[in-house]
Amino acid sequence: MLSHLNYDLPVLRLTDSVAKALKTLRAQGVNALAVAENKQYIGLVSLEILSQALSPEQFLSDLKNHFSSFKMEEEEDVLASLPWFDEPSCDIIAITNADNQFRGYLTKTEVGNLLLNSGVENKNGGIIRIPFQASRDSLSTIIRIIEEENGFVVRSFFQEPNVVLQVQTETFGKIISNLERHSIFIEKAFVFGEQLEVDQDRFDHLMRFIDL
Repeated sequence: MLSHLNYDLPVLRLTDSVAKALKTLRAQGVNALAVAENKQYIGLVSLEILSQALSPEQFLSDLKNHFSSFKMEEEEDVLASLPWFDEPSCDIIAITNADNQFRGYLTKTEVGNLLLNSGVENKNGGIIRIPFQASRDSLSTIIRIIEEENGFVVRSFFQEPNVVLQVQTETFGKIISNLERHSIFIEKAFVFGEQLEVDQDRFDHLMRFIDL
C-alpha cells in the first residue's frame, strides 16, 4: 500500500478556516482532504461539508462532527479500495497506520493506473464485493462455488460488513451468475484481463472507473 500513496497532497488542521480549506481543495483539484492534529487522523472534510459552514471565517473544528471518519489502514490491499472509488464523489482515501496516524492518500488516479499498467498482477479475473454475515454466509461455500467454475481466489479481505475477493478466472461472468443462483448477493463486481465470457455491463463499468 505505502508505495502507492500520494504524499504531496496537503493535510488540513482543525484551526484552519473554512475559507482556507475551500481554497486548498480547489487548488488541489480534489473534493476532500484529511484533517489531522499531531499526526492523528481526525477525518475527511469535503466540499459538501464546507458548504454547510455559516461563515468562511469558521474554523474546521466547528464542523468536526460532520467529518467523514472513513479511512483504510496501510496493511490493507490497494485493491480493497475499488468499491469505494466506484462512488463518483470519492477521489481520495485517507490511509492511516494501526495507531490512527495519518500516512498519506490513496488516489483514484493511482488505483486506475495500477489496473491499466499491471492488469492487477497480470491475471485475468476480477474483484467481487459481497455483504457478508457470518451467521448467514459461509466463506468456504462461496470459495467452493467460485472453484466449481474454474476460478481461483487470489486474495480475500474483510471490510466490515463486507468480504472482498480477488478472483483469477477467464469466466468471471459465469462465476457471478453462479453465485447469484446460490442466493449470494453481489454488491459490486469489477472485471479485468481477457475473458472467455465477459459480462459486458460490468466490463463497461470498469472502463468508466479507469477512464480518468
